[in-house]
Amino acid sequence: MKIPSNHALESENNSKPTLPHGRSVWIDVVAVFGVVATLMLGQWQLSRGEQKEQMQALLKQQMSLQPLSALDLKTLGSKDSQLFLNRRINLSGKWSAELTVYLANRTHAGKSGFWVMTPLRLDNSTTVMVERGWVPWNALNPSEKPTDVQTPAGGVNIEAVVVDPPSKMLELWGGSTLLGRASQTQTLNEQSNEPSYLKSAIWQNFDLNLFEAQTGLRLSAVVRQFGEPSEGLIRELPSPGVSSDRNFGYAVQWFLLSALIAGLYIWFQWIKPRIHARKH
Repeated sequence: MKIPSNHALESENNSKPTLPHGRSVWIDVVAVFGVVATLMLGQWQLSRGEQKEQMQALLKQQMSLQPLSALDLKTLGSKDSQLFLNRRINLSGKWSAELTVYLANRTHAGKSGFWVMTPLRLDNSTTVMVERGWVPWNALNPSEKPTDVQTPAGGVNIEAVVVDPPSKMLELWGGSTLLGRASQTQTLNEQSNEPSYLKSAIWQNFDLNLFEAQTGLRLSAVVRQFGEPSEGLIRELPSPGVSSDRNFGYAVQWFLLSALIAGLYIWFQWIKPRIHARKH
């Protein structure tokens, strides 16, 4: 049997197919892009988690301060509203039950329902919008107003927290369209001396300007009532959002994916070819 010479073996090895140079460059580019992108996403999740931790700390700090009073609302227009955000406040007044707004598609403990919002008149010149609590909707007729909500007719004292207006959700109609309808309704109702408020009272989003245009009220603040469930409503304190633990978990996943991409690239593009070359 004829034994091939070293020169023949070298020629045979050199004749084996190799990865085209253009394809190798593309693999390099994709690998680098994947590593950089996943590192950036992981860093973004870390920053989001740190931001939420700061929000939670700020909420806890604000909640620990001395409760505000109705007199403090008088200075809200001349101060930065963020100074009062998440501050506790004690209020006394009378509900304007006829102007109650029901925000649809709001969830609590995984169930759908309404956030109930009612203006509270503190005096002749001061009114606040109160997020009174949550109530489940009628699953058979979600567009029906809740019937289990009780609104006391006399004076009330409530404990609340100053909050931002409720977050916006996807709606099936535009706020500008409603505002135009409200203006037309207000003009017609001024002639007939009737209230300009839309009696349906079920909104997908709360628009402060739209509400003031319909009712003629000037709202000094939006607050969220807290305490034990009562008047058919479930109440809860404001929350800065999802726990930061989820963001930190996502960050770990992105960093692991980045390490995996880098490891696979080094193995298949550098280590494995060298091991193959040594064997031959």
